[in-house]
Amino acid sequence: MADSAAPRKTLMAIVSLVSKQLRIDVCSVYLISPATGNLVLRASAGLKKESIDTIYMSAHEGLTGLVIEKTEPIFVKNPADHPRYKYFKESGEERFQTYLGVPLQYHRRNFGAIVFQSIDPAAISEKDIPFFTVIAGQIASLAAYRGLMENPENKRDKKAADNQTPVVETPVPTQTRDSKNILRGVPASPGIAEGIVHYLPGSVGFDQVRIERADDPKKEISRFESALKKNMSEIKELSDGLDELPLHDVAIFESHLMMLIDPSFKNQVIGHIQKGAAAEYALKKTIEHHIQRFLTIDDPYLKERSKDVEDLGKQILSKLLGETSPQSTKFQSDTILIATDISAKDLISFKQKRLKGLALSRGGRTSHAAILAKAFEIPMVIGLSDILDTVHEGDRLILDGNSGLVFRNPSDDIVNEYKGLISEKKKLLRQLKHLRDKESVTLDGHMLSLEANIGLLSDTRQAIQYGAKHIGLYRTEFPFIIRNAFPSEDEQVEIYEKILQGAEGRSVTIRTLDLGGDKFLSYFDAGKEENPYLGWRSIRVSLDREDIFRTQLRAILRVSANHPVKLLFPMLCSIKEARNIARILEEEKKDLSDQKIPFNTSIPVGIMVEVPSAVKILKHLLEIFDFVSIGSNDLIQYLLAVDRNNPKVAPLYNPLHPAVIMSIRDVVTDCNAAGKPVSLCGEAAGNPKCAYLFLGMGIDALSMTPSSIPLIKKMVLKVNRREAEEDLSRVLAMSDEDEIDLFLEERLKNYI
Repeated sequence: MADSAAPRKTLMAIVSLVSKQLRIDVCSVYLISPATGNLVLRASAGLKKESIDTIYMSAHEGLTGLVIEKTEPIFVKNPADHPRYKYFKESGEERFQTYLGVPLQYHRRNFGAIVFQSIDPAAISEKDIPFFTVIAGQIASLAAYRGLMENPENKRDKKAADNQTPVVETPVPTQTRDSKNILRGVPASPGIAEGIVHYLPGSVGFDQVRIERADDPKKEISRFESALKKNMSEIKELSDGLDELPLHDVAIFESHLMMLIDPSFKNQVIGHIQKGAAAEYALKKTIEHHIQRFLTIDDPYLKERSKDVEDLGKQILSKLLGETSPQSTKFQSDTILIATDISAKDLISFKQKRLKGLALSRGGRTSHAAILAKAFEIPMVIGLSDILDTVHEGDRLILDGNSGLVFRNPSDDIVNEYKGLISEKKKLLRQLKHLRDKESVTLDGHMLSLEANIGLLSDTRQAIQYGAKHIGLYRTEFPFIIRNAFPSEDEQVEIYEKILQGAEGRSVTIRTLDLGGDKFLSYFDAGKEENPYLGWRSIRVSLDREDIFRTQLRAILRVSANHPVKLLFPMLCSIKEARNIARILEEEKKDLSDQKIPFNTSIPVGIMVEVPSAVKILKHLLEIFDFVSIGSNDLIQYLLAVDRNNPKVAPLYNPLHPAVIMSIRDVVTDCNAAGKPVSLCGEAAGNPKCAYLFLGMGIDALSMTPSSIPLIKKMVLKVNRREAEEDLSRVLAMSDEDEIDLFLEERLKNYI
């Protein structure tokens, strides 16, 4: 539906499909007219065709109006006997014995209802409501952005528009039907951003350029020739300033210039454009052709020149995309940064007031860049495979980090609609603000500590702003990432002191370095690995580089003298690692004692359970450590064998998978049996459905992105721990993550 050039026809196809596959006599969609607030029948399988676009009613009339008023499903047997029943002679609906209406909602806004009717009284029942609610949700999220809300061109609705005032909120307006202007990715950091496109310098290679057709060859040729000129000027400027270099080094620049002015090179690119290719793809085809020519040559030196050709091609590509030099990073207007991917270091470097959003063709939902984006409250969408082909420097974008949709050069209607959504979010935050100082206690008196994950000093302000009880996870690697060398012991003490002072007396759980995976230091050569997430990372690096590890341990111990600090070790998977950590820690404690340097001799020491092996040997690990923090992001990744940064398998990364729920339950059970505190950090902690299950397990604390705390606290204050336990038992008997999701959706619909 989202990509359809005729969304009304597509909607008709959908209601027909639903009606046929589920053997239901009627499936109809009523949408609210933006002009009148009336409900208008837009599509139906089962009612008379002539009733489509002619049946309309006030949103306070009929059973369907009741669905809109209550914003919840309405199930009625013998609908003709109901006091709100409204009969339309032209519809032929007097035969039907059951009625089920489900609201179509998007971003908490109503824009219609989907109605199911049957002749057989037993064909639909109340137990079917969760299933039909899922269907409604699927249609709503797609239809909201397409041309399904346009007023029907009929006199009855126009006449009504002259005489009535809208009675409900205006739904999401129509967006252009040019599918190139709507890009769909994976939401990675929530929020809505609007700004001008800026490409991250040097971030795009030819592997990200896909086949793309262009409707205006002259425009594409002009773009290509402009990119050539810019590149030639840049190379000349560079070569003119290199008089002190040997001639053979300067010759590299001269060879680039020769290729740029070579008519055959230029004509080859233009030839591809004239056949209908976009400039980027035409350049890719030409560069690949030249690279292949060099690779077929036997001479090793000439074969190596293929790299020069590729580098030159990337330089031209960067100009086509409108990239500026890395030094030009001060944004003059609200900006959406575009890249293939972005590192945590780059994000920290680019962070400024004008950076409003991030759009990546790759990326991962739980990468550290995504975690930082959430901490900075910068909306982020990943997996936008088409963005490099369709979006250029200077375009205006609206980026929706809640749905994963990105709009290129949006219409005024879409701009105004998102302004309304932003205003709505601010209103919601104001409503939740009063919860900040409340304890997160269930209706039956169970306390669940809601804590914050942080990576930088600025995050402590957010943690306090959103009501975090403690800092449940301080990721120490970010201060290392932004430096050019490992910070000394004294420098680390200074960093940790500032964090602890910023926490204003709240306890802070400090995790030792978790390097590797998607976190690298420019000054620390770890070597290239085929699969870094299964390689040399985290505690393995620390134990191999004891000098770095011991320095950090001493710094953390020193700040524990005057502040409430807990020490946390990541990614343990064996008893041998645990014993080595305990040995090194005791040696550093003894050394500090010998030097009469104060520290907390009974500092709580814990481990992160992030790999399946730790789940299985946890009882033995608990004999060595004081507490456990479940690292949900990595644990889910390893349990489900899903690379969390790979958009191709992103849908498989699911915290509600039965194996994930059972594994976390086992960890909590072991910790409770041993009398050791257990918390959970990561994305799952900020997911209300997951948090409800964790509450039922008996977990002590959840640590999350600060902005997620108010919503989870709102849910906790409205539920009973005993009911959460009972629902957990039901969920553990389920075998499918979709079934679990559907159950929790229905269970928590009144609490979040």
